[in-house]
Order: sequence, then structure tokens, then C-alpha cells
Amino acid sequence: MSIQMDVTEAYVKEKLANLPEKMLDWAFEVLMEQAELMKGLAQVNVPVDTGSLRDSIRVERGGEGEAWRRVSVRAGGYVVNPKTGRLVNYASVVEAKQPFMRPAFEQVEPTIAEMIEAKVVEKASE
Repeated sequence: MSIQMDVTEAYVKEKLANLPEKMLDWAFEVLMEQAELMKGLAQVNVPVDTGSLRDSIRVERGGEGEAWRRVSVRAGGYVVNPKTGRLVNYASVVEAKQPFMRPAFEQVEPTIAEMIEAKVVEKASE
């Protein structure tokens, strides 16, 4: 399961259309900060049995070209559930029953564009 925040997404792309590369870097800093916040919120809200699903929630970035600015908050994989001995692969099933990723995203998403604008103003005035 993965939710991506991407500076190429329409809700942010419009704000960033004419920004120079340095400003895009500042926007990416904001995305990374907000992704870490989203990760923390999801970890607080995820139902916990063994803690494996909670521990699998992480921030990833990557891609090529403009996509290197893609930031994903993912749950599942990379962590072995001690009860089953298998990788955590049930994040979407848990999310469907007791949402933890979507509410975290919904808390963070409304402020991203404003925070990018504030960061650009702050950095530009330095």
C-alpha cells in the first residue's frame, strides 16, 4: 500500500509551474517533511498486534527525471511478521477495515501548497 506526494501532481504542479530549480528543491524539502509527519500519524493510527505493520510504514523517494521528487509513504513489505514468518503484505486489507494511511494523508495534504509557498518566501528572503 502506498500514498504518493509528488510535485508533479496537479494540486501542487499549478503552484510550481514557473519556479526555478532551486525553488523546486525547497518544495521537495517540504514534501519530505510532510511525508515524515504523515508516516508518524499513520504509525500512531495503525492497529497494532505484533507491531510489524506499524514498523513497515516508511517514507521512500525516487524516480527518474522530474519523478526523483516523488515521495511515497508506504506500508507493508520489508518487515517480517513474527507470527507468520512472512513479509507484511496485508496493509491494504487493514486499511480497508481500519484506515490509517488515508486519514494521515488527509491531515497533511491541505497544508502542503501553503507550506511550499512559505518555504519559498522564507528561502528567497535569506
